[in-house]
Amino acid sequence: SHLIFLLKTGRNAKVAWPTTRQIEIMNRNTNLQIALPKMSLKNSKSSSTFSLSSSSSSSFQKHSSSPKTHHQTKKHSSLSFDQEFDCLAQLKILVVNNKEGASFPYAAASVNRAMMIYRFASFHSFDYKKALVALLQNYNNNRYLHLSLSDAELLAQFQTKTLFPLPEELKTRDLKCNVFYLRPSRFTPSDDGSNSNTRLIIDNLCYVLNDMSQTKEECRNGVAFIANMEDWTMKNFSQDYCFQFMQALQGKMVPTKVELFLIVNPPSWFGRIWKVIKPMLSKSFSKKTFIIKDHQLGDYLMEGYEQYLPDDLTGGWMQTEEIVEDYIDLKRYEDEQKLKT
Repeated sequence: SHLIFLLKTGRNAKVAWPTTRQIEIMNRNTNLQIALPKMSLKNSKSSSTFSLSSSSSSSFQKHSSSPKTHHQTKKHSSLSFDQEFDCLAQLKILVVNNKEGASFPYAAASVNRAMMIYRFASFHSFDYKKALVALLQNYNNNRYLHLSLSDAELLAQFQTKTLFPLPEELKTRDLKCNVFYLRPSRFTPSDDGSNSNTRLIIDNLCYVLNDMSQTKEECRNGVAFIANMEDWTMKNFSQDYCFQFMQALQGKMVPTKVELFLIVNPPSWFGRIWKVIKPMLSKSFSKKTFIIKDHQLGDYLMEGYEQYLPDDLTGGWMQTEEIVEDYIDLKRYEDEQKLKT
């Protein structure tokens, strides 16, 4: 079995463990070159190291292309099983053979350890070096990975019916991605400079992204996002709020792939706002972004999609309040069960 093979290899393999000091340096400055172990599944008496670098999360690519209006095409992964397995095995060995106890960033996990390792690895296309850096930096230190509806403020934010997942039966046209929904007109950024409610909408978003990345299939397929822009005005916009939201959509806060972003029924003057938003998106993410009218949703969603859309989007059949209430009830129950285990 792969698990038995992994554990046997893990006991015998010699690993150049990163020191706590190295981890602290890397957490403070992601542009530094950090020497970390390169491990092999084969037993070896020698070990080698490689240099890791990661670019600043605040850098964005500006480009001139506008969102396409034709159907999204997704590239299928060319990763071999061996490449994927090797990446996961090396990451798991690092956890199983951890000699530094609680000083290691993810030694005491509050979430499913194996699934979180898979989630980071999948997000980084099973690139071991990138996934390892992300795990070291985020696993326990990233509050967005440990959100719960036991937080009264977050619960109240969900009850505004601003952002929530749509029923799991709804998929994209290729029948792969689950879909979540935003009604931006229901959110108004604070004008006192406190950004308190911006924090809550970002927590809302990250909670949903976490919840939609609970299985290997979900991690592989990613998610789709519908923003219903009806009734949206400039009072619902701020650059700081938009910047943080776009960061989260592109995986800067939690490792979930957004494979499709549909901006539906924007106002006629939205072009002015798009000039502000576009530089916040990477070139690859812009290619997943489409500005459309509601009658074009069928080009991107499965047949019969209307029966799973909220009724505050033209053509939607389901009661918005019912979708949100059912979701909250289910997730509060699941969160309570987790606390008992």
